[in-house]
Amino acid sequence: MIDRHAVELPQEQEVKVYHRTNGRDRADTSYDSSAGVDETVVARARNFVPELRCRSNEIRTIGRIPHDLFDRLFANGLFGLSTPRNYGGLQANVKASKAAITELGRGDLSVGWVAAVMNNAAWIHYALFPKDVKDRLSATPGGFRGCVAASVIKATVRKAPGGYVIEEGRWAFNSGVHHANWDVLAIPLADDVGNIIDHGLALVPIEDVKILDDWDAMGLSGTGSSGVIVKDVFVAEELVTSASALLAGETQKASETAPLYRAAADPLLTISQFFPALGAAQTAVDIFLDRLPGRMIYGLNEKRIESAVTHLQIGEITAKIDAADVLVQRAAEALDRNAESMGEYMSTLDRARIRRDIAFAVRLIMEAADTLASAYGGSAAGTADPMGHIWCDLRVAALHGLLVPSTSLELYGRLRCGQPQKGAMV
Repeated sequence: MIDRHAVELPQEQEVKVYHRTNGRDRADTSYDSSAGVDETVVARARNFVPELRCRSNEIRTIGRIPHDLFDRLFANGLFGLSTPRNYGGLQANVKASKAAITELGRGDLSVGWVAAVMNNAAWIHYALFPKDVKDRLSATPGGFRGCVAASVIKATVRKAPGGYVIEEGRWAFNSGVHHANWDVLAIPLADDVGNIIDHGLALVPIEDVKILDDWDAMGLSGTGSSGVIVKDVFVAEELVTSASALLAGETQKASETAPLYRAAADPLLTISQFFPALGAAQTAVDIFLDRLPGRMIYGLNEKRIESAVTHLQIGEITAKIDAADVLVQRAAEALDRNAESMGEYMSTLDRARIRRDIAFAVRLIMEAADTLASAYGGSAAGTADPMGHIWCDLRVAALHGLLVPSTSLELYGRLRCGQPQKGAMV
């Protein structure tokens, strides 16, 4: 691809190109990775970007997506990207979900984050559970709207006739729980004598979940990622699936027949959480360039826009964001290609490679964000400054267990060195 910024333009036109930030006229801070994607899906997300930016302070202040905004996002299918068409969803492949959720992240990272979580919950539901369960849960008033709580603080679960009883459990970081009607909770699975034999995912109606409203964070503050408590709740066996079988791809045999629901679970769920961060990083570049004219370098009689240091920083920052985009696009295409082949489940090493690529993309994005914030200056510390918001959002996003770079880099390296896999992470 030709770098449009490398083309010689008159100065007035060049500045105009740099500072367009809406829709398709935005700054060209990443390569075009939307080739072959249903543009109508992406357009639905893009149309919300201006409103998401305008309402970002409101979203942070109330700590969740405003209900009117969520309802319109839901009505436009942006929480149904992973829902089958026969259940009223868009059934978008991984590339299309990447393009759409990245756009939401360009508007507000918290909104994109919740969209990723709730679409992952939908994928778990429709890929892994039997048809009668899908029919019943999809008939829930408002349609199936799931969230996921995989961070178990404690959970006491016992086997019971026809299912399991969650005697007492507490989970953290339940993003999107304020908008859900079903919660996907990670639980230990015990046999009849109480021995833990596996770990599972249980579908629990939201009315059986107590929301603690304890989410108070420096970043991603609009995700409503509250802790939750469940006490003395029976979960029927058909509403529980094995997590180890999920990671091994065994449960896909009885899933929806569309390729999307045969995708490798762990890398799919991981890559989805990265999509909104990519969009937020692209917006951070737009903000920096938009505010660059007229700014001076402290202590020097030099405009930032004319400084060689600024030019070097922008070159490096945009290269890192583009490189992250390329890595993640390759991973999305690999997931789609493997699922569409209807052949063998993606190999362990290939799944680990995708985790590695996402991990390195996270590192690139964080390095770019840190350089941007430093170059932007002290204004980034302001509580009302959009650069500061994005910087903090990205910092918190990178703390998610699936996105911590060291874990996935070590995992891939270990496998490449012929060492046994630790646990069932991929």
